[in-house]
Amino acid sequence: MKGYIEDITFLNEKAIKFGNEKVEAILVPSLGSNLLSLKYKHKDIELLRTPDSVEEYKKASILYGMPILFPPNRIEDGQFTYKGTSYKFPINEMEKSNHIHGFLHDMPWQVRKKEVNGKEIVINTEFSSSDFDLKGSFPQDITVNMSLSLRAETLEIQLEITNKGIEPFPWGAGYHTVFNFPFGTGGGMEDCRISLPVNKHWELNERSLPTGAIHETANTLEIQNGISLDGRQYDDLFGYDKERNPENECILTDQEAGIQVIYQGDQHFKFWVLFNQEGFVCPEPYTWVTNAPNLDLPAKLTGLRELCSEETVQLKTRLIVKDI
Repeated sequence: MKGYIEDITFLNEKAIKFGNEKVEAILVPSLGSNLLSLKYKHKDIELLRTPDSVEEYKKASILYGMPILFPPNRIEDGQFTYKGTSYKFPINEMEKSNHIHGFLHDMPWQVRKKEVNGKEIVINTEFSSSDFDLKGSFPQDITVNMSLSLRAETLEIQLEITNKGIEPFPWGAGYHTVFNFPFGTGGGMEDCRISLPVNKHWELNERSLPTGAIHETANTLEIQNGISLDGRQYDDLFGYDKERNPENECILTDQEAGIQVIYQGDQHFKFWVLFNQEGFVCPEPYTWVTNAPNLDLPAKLTGLRELCSEETVQLKTRLIVKDI
């Protein structure tokens, strides 16, 4: 299953199209290194929500493709303090006075590698804060390297975060992966199910921030075995159930289209947000809980971690497409 890579223009930006006999994808480095298309060629189905125009994308860029979140979700009043250092992000959710989804998803990244090694395609992009003036928001120097590896129907994504500064900083990362759901054009939501590897439900206040209260998920088995989103709307925060789902995988199934997507995260991803609207669903794996630095809770519970000078952390996710 020989792979290929092409340089193309997508949304008026330089982009990389890559694929094989089964899967074809489009990565746009200048738009936050966003994977804006993932097509299952076997059935000519676009799995990700892909914009039709630049104007459409700019209206809500976070709702297309697979935006990288750093930090993920909301920061109360757009700021927090850690070990005497202040971090201040712009308020971009005005009605709730929050910052949401960080700064990596709309910044330009640099291409470091793109090659075909037999049946494997490897693409590597990098973001370095030293190339931008971010001191007002994130005062530490940081490098983020993303590596995509495609073999057959499996796309592996590794995110490598390195502290290039002197002082430690707290970090949290995630993805706002936006799937077309249903996948096919012929079926409805009644033919679709999504399962999440979770068993805890974090209570949110009117600003969509955790109150600190954590409950057993009311319908744990249903969510873990697969729920229908027909007539339901979620914007909910859940905790990962490692005991029952050691693979940490979300599974999206469309019976009418005959497709299943398995979305796996490594053990760094302790939380999942489920967000859906008509025509799409976002299962969002996070390493820390929403607003983690501002919560008066143990770091072990919130997922807040520290990265020391010259230290690197690697986060791995995987998308697997298959027929059912």
